Amino acid sequence: MSIKRSSGFFDGYRGLLGLRLLALLPVTVAALLNTGYQYLTRLVSNPDSVGDDVRSRIARALGAGYADAGVYDWLVAGLAHMLPMLALALVIGGLWEWLIARGRGQPMARGFVLTALLFTLLLPGAAPFYHIVFGISFAVLLGSAIFGGDGRTFLSPALLGIAIVQVSFPNISGAHPLWEGLAGYAGSNAIALFHRGGEAALAGAGIDLGSAFIGSVAGSMGTTSVLAVVIGAAMLLVTRVIAWRLLLAQVIGLIVVATLCNLLGEGSGASAMPGYWHLLLGSFAFGAVFLACDPVASCCTNPGRWIQGFLIGALVVLIRVVNANHPDAVIPAMLLASILAPLIDHAVIASNIRQRAGRHV
Repeated sequence: MSIKRSSGFFDGYRGLLGLRLLALLPVTVAALLNTGYQYLTRLVSNPDSVGDDVRSRIARALGAGYADAGVYDWLVAGLAHMLPMLALALVIGGLWEWLIARGRGQPMARGFVLTALLFTLLLPGAAPFYHIVFGISFAVLLGSAIFGGDGRTFLSPALLGIAIVQVSFPNISGAHPLWEGLAGYAGSNAIALFHRGGEAALAGAGIDLGSAFIGSVAGSMGTTSVLAVVIGAAMLLVTRVIAWRLLLAQVIGLIVVATLCNLLGEGSGASAMPGYWHLLLGSFAFGAVFLACDPVASCCTNPGRWIQGFLIGALVVLIRVVNANHPDAVIPAMLLASILAPLIDHAVIASNIRQRAGRHV
C-alpha cells in the first residue's frame, strides 16, 4: 500500500505521521485510565501521600475521588497528570521547531507532535516538569534537527530523549504516589521484583498475567497495556507503516534467548523468567512497535530487519538477566540497535553485491 502525498498536516511523512498518531490513540486512553487508577489506588492505602503539586490540585479540582473511584475518577486523574506533561512537551518541542524553521527559512515541521506524545508516554506520571523540558529539548535538537529535520535522522527522537533522561536522572524518586512501583525512568519495578522473588514476588505485588496484559500495573504511562499496544500495532501493520518482519523478529529474539536463559541459567532471578513475562512486563511491547519500528530508525532491507529485530529481543533479555540494576533494558537495547541499523543494512547490501558478482564470474 502506497501513501500518497497530501497537504497540510500530513506533509513530510506522506501520511505516516497521522497514522502513527492514530495508532497511539488506544495507548493514550489506556495510559490515562491506568495513571489515574494507580494514583487513586495509592491514595486509598495512604491518603496522607497526596501532594500539593499542580497535577494533584488539578485532579482534586476535577472531582477525582479515591474512595470508591470509578472510570470517571481514573480518567480525570489521568488527565490531570498526563495533560500538563504533554502540553509542556508540545510547547517546548514546538518552540524549538519554530526557531529552527525560522533560522533555516523553511516551513515548520510537524514531527515534534509525535515526538512529544511518544516521549510523554514513556514517562512516569510523576516526572518533574524540568526533566520534561530537558528531555524533549534533547529529543528535538539532537534527535531530529541536527540531522536536518523530520525523516532525515537515523534515531527515534523520542527514544533519544528518554535515554538522555534515564542517564541524567538514574536515581530519581519522590513522595508522589505514582513513583511507587517504579524503577525511576527505567520503567516498571516488576522485573526487579522477579529478580528478587520470582512469580511469588509478582503475585505479592498484585501482578498477574491478566493485569499485565490489560495494563493495570505500575509503569511508565504508555507502556503498561499490552492490549492497547496490540491494537495500535494492528493498525500500523494493516496500513504497512511498520515492517512485520522487524516486529516479529523482536518477539522471536526475545522468546529464543529467554528460553535459552531458562534452560542454561541458575533457575533464579530474571534468568528463570519465562518468555511471556518478558513480553508482558516493562516497556518491550510499546518499544517494539512504536520505537524500534520507527521507519527512520530501523533497517530498510528485509534481511536487515530480521537481524536488527532479533538483536533487540536478545539484548533486552540479556540485559535484564545480567544487570538487575537496569531491570527494563528496553531503551538501551533499542538505542544500540538503531545506531547499528545503517551498518546492518550496509553489510546486507555489500553481501548481496558480492553474491551477484560471484554468479557472473
